[in-house]
Amino acid sequence: MDRGSTQPGSDPPRWGLIGQYILAYIVWFAFCALSFWTIWLVRTNLVEDIFFLRVNPWQLRAIDRWSIWLMGAGWLVGVFCAEGYLRSSVKKGRFLFNSGKLFLIPAIIIALSFLVHAI
Repeated sequence: MDRGSTQPGSDPPRWGLIGQYILAYIVWFAFCALSFWTIWLVRTNLVEDIFFLRVNPWQLRAIDRWSIWLMGAGWLVGVFCAEGYLRSSVKKGRFLFNSGKLFLIPAIIIALSFLVHAI
């Protein structure tokens, strides 16, 4: 039995591949943090814009609370999908390209959020 394997006759793990998986989880954690910050920006813009429309305070609070729940659920689903996406991109050898595509989503949302806030 080879060192580091569970099956006899299998190849030992390659350290470069292990390093890529570690890097994938570091990138995944950075994506989670950036996505959380994105949700915070969108929520702040939503509440401020609704506040300046002079809606009922009860409606403002309900919209605020429901937006937190819905965006939080979307964040949780996105976190799980991103982890699988990054792991599969390491297997396919397209880690840098796919991680760039992954970070493009919150970057666009952040840009739109700043644009809305500037208007």
